[in-house]
Amino acid sequence: MVLKLQQQDHRLQELGDFLRTRRARLTPEEVGLPRGSRRKTPGLRRTEVAQLVGVSVDWYTWLEQGRSITPSTQVLERLVQTLRLDANERTHLFLLAQQQPPPALLREPEIVSPALQHFLDQFGTRPAFVSGRRWDILAWNDAGCAVFGDYRRRTAPRERNTIWGVFTDPLARQYIVDWEEDARQLLAQFRSSCGRYPGDAQLTELIHDLMLASPEFRAWWPDHEVRGGQEGRKTLNHPQVGYLVFERLTFQVFDTPDLKVTVYTPLEEADTPRKVEQLLEQWYLRVGQGPHPPQAAHHLPQTQRSGQDTVGWWLEACGQRVKGAWVANGDVMISYATWCEAHGYTPKKAKGLAQSLAAHGLEVGVRQWVSTGPGRRTKTRGVRGLRVQDGSQPSKTNGDRSS
Repeated sequence: MVLKLQQQDHRLQELGDFLRTRRARLTPEEVGLPRGSRRKTPGLRRTEVAQLVGVSVDWYTWLEQGRSITPSTQVLERLVQTLRLDANERTHLFLLAQQQPPPALLREPEIVSPALQHFLDQFGTRPAFVSGRRWDILAWNDAGCAVFGDYRRRTAPRERNTIWGVFTDPLARQYIVDWEEDARQLLAQFRSSCGRYPGDAQLTELIHDLMLASPEFRAWWPDHEVRGGQEGRKTLNHPQVGYLVFERLTFQVFDTPDLKVTVYTPLEEADTPRKVEQLLEQWYLRVGQGPHPPQAAHHLPQTQRSGQDTVGWWLEACGQRVKGAWVANGDVMISYATWCEAHGYTPKKAKGLAQSLAAHGLEVGVRQWVSTGPGRRTKTRGVRGLRVQDGSQPSKTNGDRSS
């Protein structure tokens, strides 16, 4: 109890100090008052602030002195206007005075900054998204398109809305393993987030349309289930590669808390990392042939941007597909790099090479015991179903591809 009282006293003292510093930085002329003569107080006087806010001088004095009084929302908003507080200062004032965030102002446009987009692009093989207050997907990375579909082509209204897709798209029921459980959890999280935006006309319209379009939404929405956080496992049944298992984590963007970043980290179960690399490689090959390459295409190696399949040519020249064979990653990389050097190509890095091998139908990342010396063995990753040779000899199949 004593600690709680001490914390309250500290908060009220902070509130008084904050108000004093804010009025001290203003001049009478800035708020439309005459300066007068014999002014010793820097900035505005308490009487002037009280006059502009519409409260008694005694009451405002008590507020600055840290007395235990609770100003109304209307008075705090008038203080915001009088003292010319910005958005951060407004929030700070409400938290000190009422110990809760202020009512929302007019909603700012949902804009993803270049820095945030760059942040998404750095996740590599982990699908990542930015969503807004109504659960619309606003930005994504290449892995997100490779696993969940091409968001660039989803231009119709609500095609990028997560809740709308889960409850109205028939393919979602095949794609999401344990669809009902997953949909109920998402709905509870959606309901919880809706509480932050009462009266949002577009949210109200979305909920109305979902009630008409989805029997499950219509049945579950009246239950008023709420749930915070969006962490946990996500299991998908992808039409191209089968089961994928992810760990999902969602967090808010500090500067724009209406925006949320969701990242799907591939787990080792169901060989998910290799499958995601395969899907991403196929995505790069697919968009590399189209007229509209993705924004992150500049992150691709030069050979891939120019459409050259160096891995395929190397396989043709130096590789032999043999059922049951296995070759270590190091031997694969040496042979491939040597071949590229001999023919004037820039080799892909190890990760890009692995993605390309998977796209060519080979099983990548298979562990096998290898000898490291007399009586010593260790498990090493490699490629199954392939034998390779040195790669330094010019290949008869290369022809004039270097042009």
